[in-house]
Amino acid sequence: MERRTITGLEEVGETPKTVSAIRSGEYLLCIEGERSWTVPLPTAGAVVMGRGPDAGLVLSDALVSRAHAQILIGPDGLRLTDLGSRHGTLVNGERIDGARLLRWGDVIALGGTLLVVQRSLRAAGSRDVLDGSGFTRRLDEESERAVQYQRELTVVVLRASHALDRARASAVLAGRLRRMDAAALLDDHRVAIVLPELDADEAGPIAIDLAFLLKGAGDPLAIGIALSPTDGVDGDTLLASASAAADAAGPGATILARSAVQRLTAGPHEIIVADPGMVRLYELARRLARSDLPVLIQGETGVGKELAAAAIHAFSPRAAGPFVSVNCAAIPEALAESELFGHARGAFSGAMTAKPGQLEAASGGTLFLDEIGELALAVQAKLLRVLESGELTRVGEVKPSTTNIRLVAATNRNLEREVEAGRFRRDLFFRLAAAHLELPPLRDRPRDIAVLSGTLLERVCARLGREPLGLSVAAAQALFLHGWPGNVRELRNALDYAAAAAPDDAVEIETWHLPATVTAAGRSARAAAPELTEPAGPSPVAAGTPVDGAEAMSAGAAGDQAAGEPGDPFADRAFRPIADEVRELERARMIDALRATGGIQNRAAELIEMPLRTFATKLKRYRISPSDWT
Repeated sequence: MERRTITGLEEVGETPKTVSAIRSGEYLLCIEGERSWTVPLPTAGAVVMGRGPDAGLVLSDALVSRAHAQILIGPDGLRLTDLGSRHGTLVNGERIDGARLLRWGDVIALGGTLLVVQRSLRAAGSRDVLDGSGFTRRLDEESERAVQYQRELTVVVLRASHALDRARASAVLAGRLRRMDAAALLDDHRVAIVLPELDADEAGPIAIDLAFLLKGAGDPLAIGIALSPTDGVDGDTLLASASAAADAAGPGATILARSAVQRLTAGPHEIIVADPGMVRLYELARRLARSDLPVLIQGETGVGKELAAAAIHAFSPRAAGPFVSVNCAAIPEALAESELFGHARGAFSGAMTAKPGQLEAASGGTLFLDEIGELALAVQAKLLRVLESGELTRVGEVKPSTTNIRLVAATNRNLEREVEAGRFRRDLFFRLAAAHLELPPLRDRPRDIAVLSGTLLERVCARLGREPLGLSVAAAQALFLHGWPGNVRELRNALDYAAAAAPDDAVEIETWHLPATVTAAGRSARAAAPELTEPAGPSPVAAGTPVDGAEAMSAGAAGDQAAGEPGDPFADRAFRPIADEVRELERARMIDALRATGGIQNRAAELIEMPLRTFATKLKRYRISPSDWT
């Protein structure tokens, strides 16, 4: 398998990247032809992309020039420049002219090859690539402040079909926004706005007003809205989410980021994707489904490899046939051959009758072999023969049978290293890796975390027969800040646990309802965060250079939050963060005040000496309704 080098960093062609290889910063998710892979970027320098052997990232696409484009990594982030290529370079469908500042989720098109800018968002607090822009600096500052003080923050993107007058747009924004707000022109057609301490309901009218004033003589502007912490807790994610929502909105329409998702049906499965890289990977899966090529899917445990395999089957001409899923790691080595290839009567002790294997059961459809790296070498050899000839021989038989399958395999191992170590057949590896999908881990897909957490929580509440639960600000932040080593499986199990742990009268999942392992990262981040104050002097508009556009978690784990060591005098007392108990007290006092005033909010706020604006915001946050005080 071809190996590539980018300014001293090795990119292992068709094999999955380890987390350590890309956790430090940006990387590219490359989709070329029938394969995908990831390429880490250096922390500084330049990467030339093209077909020439001297390019930092060598691509084989015939439409790509020898030196097609360059990414410059500097203190202000990633800047993309076309190097006079024959067919040009596009970002998010628009041809670039000059240098273009890249952000997370941008899709670069070089000929027929797509490169999606990804980054490990656990490192979002780092500002090494954001300090060059006043707007992005303010966006990150406000995001950090929202996390530290558990406040809401709204990011709005306005998209015009016509080129905006920059001078006029700046004047409109400066005259309409509050001192604490910030805005910038992302490009000739987009305006981004940061609205601290406003939720979507409050930000919506402001966005509509600005869209009307910026419209001029052109068509109405499309509006996309993202909210922290519902849609993310870092600046990159919020801006990308609001931009995706604006792209999905028609002229004059407003769309929330949580609605700008793709829902795919794959047999009995509904697949929800919002992350830009995952959207492109499922587009690749749809293309791969048209042929009978074997497909190798790689990614961490719980990342969704079986769903991707089910999608390939559902998108293919074989969709009417069976989809047979086999977990190779769960089959004892002595039984693997019999399980896959079947056996004759009397082939071994206990074989009372002849039995077809999974390869025959999947004939006419798709066979999914999860954890294929666990198969013994002898079984791998027989599997290779099936792929090459369509023939198999049951254990204990001599006469071969035929089968007609499409094989999709998955593993969380680095199969190239397994080949070098002699644990996986080289010929089988090359046969499988002709078509390749590499799925990023959930921690690098914050938009998917936002969408999946809401959907999974809704489903578990329905399954438990309880009223729908929301996520408190602190709980939502905890989900984004956790590293998710178990990926989607761990997220599902954490929400299952939280919904069961929440009392019957709860309206939101709080941090103490979540497993202790999930909440630890959020508390550490808040404790380590520097004290932030409101910025004193910047204009609402950044006036510098315009910005270019798992197994279930045990109850015991959560119990560790409260339980002490044996002999601990506090072992029988349950301790929770004081902030959590303050929220409970606040909600109770607000309800008491509303009950005493007959539901009149301004009088209720006066009774408990809470600012009316804060009172109104917390009514929504705590989901207090008239039924609570009447």
